[in-house]
This record gives sequence, structure tokens and C-alpha cells, in this order.
Amino acid sequence: MVENFIFSGLGHSYGEYEVTNEMLEKAVKDGRLDGFDEERIAGNEDYLKFINKNPGVSPFDYFAGWVMGFRVRNHVAPFSSSREKVYKAQTAIDLSVQAIDKALKDACIHPDNIDAWFTSTGTPPLQAPGIASVIKCYFTNWENQTLTSTITSACVGFNINLQRAIEFLKCNPEIKHVVIAHAEILSSLLTEIIDFVPFVTFGDGAGAVVLSKVEGNKKEGLISIKNNEDLRMLDNLGADKHGNLYMNPSNVKKTATFDITRSGKQVLKNSKWDTEDIDIFIPHQTGHAIVHGSAEQLNIPREKIYQDVQLYHGNLSGASIPAALSELKLGGSFKSGKKILTATAGLGGEFGAFTYIVPENISIKTADLKEFEGNTVLLTGSTGSLGFEVARNLAGKGARIILHYNSNEKKMDMLAGELKNLNADFEFIKSDFSDPGDVNNLIATIKTKYKNLDYLVHTAAITGSMKRASEVTDEEVRLVAQVNQSAPVHIIKALFGLIRKAVLYVGSVAEDAQFSGSSSYVASKQGLHGFAASFAGEAHSRGIRSIYYMIGIMAGGMADLLSPEQIRKVMTSIGQKKLNTPAEIAEKVVSSLTRPKIIDTFDTEEGMLLVRRDSYSWKR
Repeated sequence: MVENFIFSGLGHSYGEYEVTNEMLEKAVKDGRLDGFDEERIAGNEDYLKFINKNPGVSPFDYFAGWVMGFRVRNHVAPFSSSREKVYKAQTAIDLSVQAIDKALKDACIHPDNIDAWFTSTGTPPLQAPGIASVIKCYFTNWENQTLTSTITSACVGFNINLQRAIEFLKCNPEIKHVVIAHAEILSSLLTEIIDFVPFVTFGDGAGAVVLSKVEGNKKEGLISIKNNEDLRMLDNLGADKHGNLYMNPSNVKKTATFDITRSGKQVLKNSKWDTEDIDIFIPHQTGHAIVHGSAEQLNIPREKIYQDVQLYHGNLSGASIPAALSELKLGGSFKSGKKILTATAGLGGEFGAFTYIVPENISIKTADLKEFEGNTVLLTGSTGSLGFEVARNLAGKGARIILHYNSNEKKMDMLAGELKNLNADFEFIKSDFSDPGDVNNLIATIKTKYKNLDYLVHTAAITGSMKRASEVTDEEVRLVAQVNQSAPVHIIKALFGLIRKAVLYVGSVAEDAQFSGSSSYVASKQGLHGFAASFAGEAHSRGIRSIYYMIGIMAGGMADLLSPEQIRKVMTSIGQKKLNTPAEIAEKVVSSLTRPKIIDTFDTEEGMLLVRRDSYSWKR
């Protein structure tokens, strides 16, 4: 048997804003970008021949799209943004998390089966800790102690970490799977730049792989890898102490072409491959000049070069190659037996390459982890839109669930049927939260039947009427406060001795983005919020985490009571991008019980209370 190292999962992500050549051309004409000589290109013989076959292509679009090789690029903020806007947008952490999430799902591997997390970037959003430590928090529980490693490296960061990961796997026989990711926010280096070339060239994105150690009958996966350093590049490309790009295009082109070529030749020799053996060449997506020059020196025909990342997303630095691999797999071109050569060079003089054979079978067998197996969860409001989905999610992850509901017998029967199909361990307890006596009965039943509760999740709530505050009756205020605040507070205080791990309270965007017709609801949620913040310290002293989870506008929730204009205003006020489904929110609510961080949430701390705002823009 042969020990192989394969990409069992691949993922990529890009900045959300497309920047087209048309947009850059307009910026040139408006005087916001400099350095493009339209008259010279318009009179160029090659351009004149080109427009005979491609009428309507402007000199700028021709030069950027066909000469340089960039048609669209992705940035994390709208073009052209200030430094402040760029630094409040998505970061290398955000894009890495998105790419890793896709890679893990592609590999069908649970994050708890990952033994190490290797990340790299040249544009980190923080100086310390290394971004790998933060990234891991989005995927693992609080007790996870697996290794994280971050290197500050741009163009060759992924390749360096890939080599380190292989060495790590070889040195640790019991370890089978690691994550490797690279991300760049290169637009953050351009806020003080007016030269058009960097804007044409650079994009923001991330690429990630799950690297798995497997045994096979023949050599597959990674065949040879090599990394080197060329100090002649050191002062020709980088970012100064203010975070502004500096670049000597002529020297970069010459040195990078030479280094990509020689690193490619090194791994081809080590693999005992000829250039004719290569099915796909994935160079660093740095532009036609370097890519085509390197391929020519390696005697690789252009039809074997993969450049779609460059053409449609920009030069992503070290994320280019893993993103390209992911795109190839997504497009169906990552077929077994294909021989792939990658090579890269750039910032700091680093350069490297690797060869790879797509395996015949990349199916990975890992333990079927149910992260809540052996845990008991009390869930209030289980027949509500969100509670229903939280119950399904918990059941799918192995939890034993105590399901509170009020009066919706039809919804209870429906949920019971779904939970039975999941072979879940569950029990329903009926209780009207508007009746303090009924709440006491619920508490007594739980104390009698259960010695411990690992988690308590409060989703139960009523909205009250949508009248103006001056028209809301005192009776309604008392009713909504009893259901949304008093009952949950009484339950947690009474069951506090049984709870072992965490309490999660579901709050609402209405607390931050108030709108007419929600006064009693907002008051009750703010009261619950205040209790949660006060009680969190006492809970923490007993090792219990407290999370106050504020959901944005959700389909099937308060959104059903609001007008389209009200929904738009609320979403705009917090920067919410889309209307979320209860299932989407439920996945993040359940994950919040064990994970330090959640994708697309905004966290703050109020004493020992973690306040997590879902779907709030990172610009907030």
C-alpha cells in the first residue's frame, strides 16, 4: 500500500462586489485613475487588427481584458472605496471561513475530525493572534485543542503551508485530516493608489482545501512539492508600513516568470513527468504576461492553462491556486487520473510548485459525529417557526430534547412525526406561559423527570398587537411581558441547579431597529436582555455560558406582520443582506451553543454575556 496525500475537499470564496473593466475605464476618464494612454493603444496595430474581429471593444477594455488578462475582479467593498470602508468590509478571516466551510462540506468531514488548521495571508485584519486561531472558532467547540498555524505570506503562502501540512501528517501517524486556507483582501492595499494597473490586476478572495492522508494501491494525490526563495524580488513588490502597495512591474514580470518556470521544472523532474504528461497547468493567476511567458518556457500549450480565476475574479495572490482547483472541481474538470502542475512566485521572492494526480476515489470515511449526542436540551416555543427548526436541527445532531409548546397541537403532531423519522429522543410538555401556574407545573415536571439539563434554549415569544404605543393597552403590555420575559426568567432561575453547559436566549432585531407597532414586544425583549446580562455573571461562576442571540428579520417570524417598506427599513438599518429562513437561523442558533464564533454574525460582550447579532452587517 502507498501513503497518499489528497485534496478530499475544495472550496473558494470571493469579495461580494464585482469591479468591471467598464467601471475602471470610467474612473480613468473621470481622472480618478491614472497611467493609461488611450491614444497609444487606439493607434496600436494589434488593437486595430483586434477590433476588426471584435468591434465595439474599447482600447481600455482591450488592454485590460485581452492584453493583461483581467475582465472582472471581486472586491469586498464597492469600487472605489475609502480605506475606512475597505477595513469595515469582509476580511481575510471572513473569506477564509466561507472557503473552508465549502471545503469541509465537499469532503463530507465534520470539523471535529480536522487535526490542524493552517492558514496564510499577506493582508491580515489583526496583528495578533494569528488568523488561524480565530478561523478555527467558527468550526469547533470551546474545548477543541487542535493545532493552528498562521504564516504571513502572500503569493506562495498556500504552497508553503501545503508542504508544512504534509510534513506534519508524516510526523503524526494518528492524524489524518488538516485544513489549509489562504485569503487576501488586496483591495485594502489600493486605497491610496491611483495607477490603473493594480486596480485592473488585483482581487479579493480565498481558497481552501481539506488535505487527507489515505492509503492506496498506487501513487495519487500530491506527487512532488517544492518551495524556494529568490531575494531579487524582495524590494520589487510589497506593501509599505502604511499598507500601500509598491511594485516594479518590469522586474516583477521578469523575476516571477523565471521563478515560476524553474520551480515548475523542479517538480516535473522530481515527479519524473515530461511536459507532455501535464493535463492542466495552474499558474499563479497573475496576468497574461507572466502566465503565458512561463507556459512558453515550460513548453506547455495555452489550451492546457487554467486562467478562469484570473479572468473573472482577479489576481488573488496565494488564494489563486486553491481557488482554481475548487473551480475546476465545481466545473467537472477535476477528473480522476488528470495530471496537474501548479507553480507560483511573488511577494518576498518566495516561489514554489507542486504536481498532483486527481485520485480515482476521494471518498473519505470518518466517524459519524453527532455533537449533541448524550446531551439533554430544554427548548421553549418548539412549535413556533424558529423553535420548530431548532428542534429538528438538535434532533439531527443527536440531542435528547424536552420540547415545550403552548397550544398548537397540529404543529406539535407535525414536529413529532419529523422527529420520529430522525429516531430522536424527545418529549413534549404543554405549558401556557401566560399562566404562572402552568409555568410552575412545567418546572415541577422537568425537576421530577430530569436530573440534569445540558442546554436551555428560549425561543418562545409572542409579538402582541402592532398598534401604536399610545394605543397599546396595559393588559397587553402585561401579557407580552409575562410570556416573553417573566416566564423565561422564572424558568431559568428555577432550573438553574440542573443546567450544566449553556443558556441561549433568542432576542430580536426589534431591540436595535425599532419600528412602530412593536412597543410591548420590544420592551419585553429588552427586559429579557437585561436579565440575561445580569444573570450571566452568576452562570459563569458555575461554568455555564450565556448567549443572547438577536436574529434579524426572518421569514415566518415578525416579517409576516410587517409591510414590505417596514422590512426594507429594518434590513437597511442593520445592513441585513437577505431575508433569512427559520432553518438558516436555527442552524446558527444550535451551533452557538458550542461554537465560539458563527459565520455572518456580529458579536459583542456585555460582562459575561455573549450578545450575538445574526445577519447584522460587519460594517456595523
